[in-house]
Amino acid sequence: MAEEVLDRFDTRRLQLTGGSTYIVSLPKRWVTQHGLVAKDEVRIEWRPSGTLRIIPEGSSVRKRREVEIHLDELPEVVILDHLIAAYLAGAQLIRIRTTTGFTRDHRRIFRTFVRSTRGVEIATETERVIEMVTLLSPSELPIHSSINRMYLLISSQVRDIVEVLTGGDSAILDDTSEREREVDALRLLLERQIGQILESSRIEDSLGTSRWEAAEIGNIVRTLERMGDHTYIMCKLLTEQNVPRKLSIGERPLSVIPIWQNSIKSLVANLRRHDVKQIHDAKAALTSARRRLREFEASLWDGGHETTEALFLDKLSESLRRLCAYSVDMAEILLNIDTHRNASEVTL
Repeated sequence: MAEEVLDRFDTRRLQLTGGSTYIVSLPKRWVTQHGLVAKDEVRIEWRPSGTLRIIPEGSSVRKRREVEIHLDELPEVVILDHLIAAYLAGAQLIRIRTTTGFTRDHRRIFRTFVRSTRGVEIATETERVIEMVTLLSPSELPIHSSINRMYLLISSQVRDIVEVLTGGDSAILDDTSEREREVDALRLLLERQIGQILESSRIEDSLGTSRWEAAEIGNIVRTLERMGDHTYIMCKLLTEQNVPRKLSIGERPLSVIPIWQNSIKSLVANLRRHDVKQIHDAKAALTSARRRLREFEASLWDGGHETTEALFLDKLSESLRRLCAYSVDMAEILLNIDTHRNASEVTL
């Protein structure tokens, strides 16, 4: 592996030609690997860091990433993990092999994987080999659209939670597991796209996101996914436990929900807008909401509630507090992105 990395580096001397033009030769191995010949064009980009990037625009070579999974070598419990790892690695073809044939449990795992991802289909299937292909191009689904979809799913879950807690029919939470799966599928899709941006300059250009910013967006995606986990926990709490009494949106812990809703809406909007004051205001409001929830949880020990009610309210408050905490993390990530965008390179 070390030798392969070393082979990607080469040192060339600048040459002056015609008295005014500097030239540098390209490594022959790089040229032949990309199927280039004399007079083919390459694109040269000057990056903000000062480095130059050479892109083989005229290349006739087309490649795809393939991953092979040998089921005979894996415990059944980790098969899904390996499939997801192949998906996140950007595999366009996942080939699954077995010498003994696929069992009913294997096929159940494959169906779970297809449902848990976006753009994956089973292309060919025999008794001992299954090939899955990814049909989505990285640039077909804009990153910000997928993040916005995650936000809408999470915020709609929270609205339904409020409705049930204030006396609504719990039947509106019947699809909570489906919405949770969609949030997870979007997270996997976004992490796959971000990995491809970090690896490919062509995809970086097509999605319009720099590699540094893509890494920070990956942190936002994981933050949203954790928010989704806690909305799911609250939904399960409401469906599996009896709600002790009808709550009011004006009392704690529900009173912080409008604060969270306004703040997260502002933060998601600032993925594009980058209004620093709005980010500051959202973070301050969320920090205050977290503090009030901690105080509320401490007050439950005073004995003013029945034990069952106190336990219910404590679990509910903890998940709401974590929603606020993850939203604070998101605000800080947005400030990181804004600072990086506005930083300037100076020559020393």
